[in-house]
Amino acid sequence: MATVTVKINTRTRKTQYLLGLISEIAKNDKNVEIIGQEESPYNPEFVLKIQKSRASKGKVIKTEDLWK
Repeated sequence: MATVTVKINTRTRKTQYLLGLISEIAKNDKNVEIIGQEESPYNPEFVLKIQKSRASKGKVIKTEDLWK
């Protein structure tokens, strides 16, 4: 038996599909085993908030007008 280590960036659709395909094969076949799957340490809701914030436009305020 051979051991293969694959590092997958799960941000793209193709790699999500590949990871799902490998997971399904591992469920149905005893000869395929997923040894470790690293989960993101970040809260998914927080990540969405950060991504939404990055996509939005910022507002520039002069320092003179900041505390008026």
